[in-house]
Amino acid sequence: MDTSIWLWLAVAAVIFWLVGLYNRLMRLRSRALDVLTALERQVRSSLMLLETFAQSAQMAALTATNSPQDMEAEWMEVVRAAQVVEAIWYAPRKNSLSQTAQQKRSDSLVALQSAWSTWANTPPDLAGAPVPEEMQAEWSAIQNKVKAIQEALNAIIENYNDAIAEYPARWVAGWMGFESSTKI
Repeated sequence: MDTSIWLWLAVAAVIFWLVGLYNRLMRLRSRALDVLTALERQVRSSLMLLETFAQSAQMAALTATNSPQDMEAEWMEVVRAAQVVEAIWYAPRKNSLSQTAQQKRSDSLVALQSAWSTWANTPPDLAGAPVPEEMQAEWSAIQNKVKAIQEALNAIIENYNDAIAEYPARWVAGWMGFESSTKI
C-alpha cells in the first residue's frame, strides 16, 4: 500500500474519533441541561409556594399576631433569598453549565433553604407555628424532589467532567467548546 492511503486512513480515523467524541460530549451536556430544567421547575414551584403564602390571609394573620419585627425580619430574609434565587436561576445565560453559573445556583439554593429553615423553625407562640403544617409538608416534598434531582444532575455532571478529562479528549474538548462544570 502506498503511504498516501495510510495517511488518508489515519485522517479518516481521527475525523471519526472527533465526531464520536463531539457527539458523546453533546449527549452528556444535553442530559445535564434536561435535568437542570427539571431542577428549575422544582425551584420555581418553591418560589410559587412562597409567593402564594405571602399573598395569603395566613401571612397577614401571622404578622398581626406575632411580634412584627421578628416575623418581618425572618420573612424578609426568606423573600430576599427567593429574589436572589429568581435572579440567578432565571436570568438569560450563555453557558448554563459553566462553573460560575453552577456555583451561583448552588449558593442561592443553600441560602434559600437556610432562610426557610430559620423562619420555619421559629418557636411557636400562642398563635401557633409561623408556617402552617400543610405548607411545611408541601415545602418538604418540593425540597425532597430538589435533592433527588440534584443527585441525578451531579452524577451526570461527574460523567460529563470525566469525559472531558479523559486522555485524548482533553486535548480537543476545549477547542470544541466544552468546559468542565461544577456540581450543585
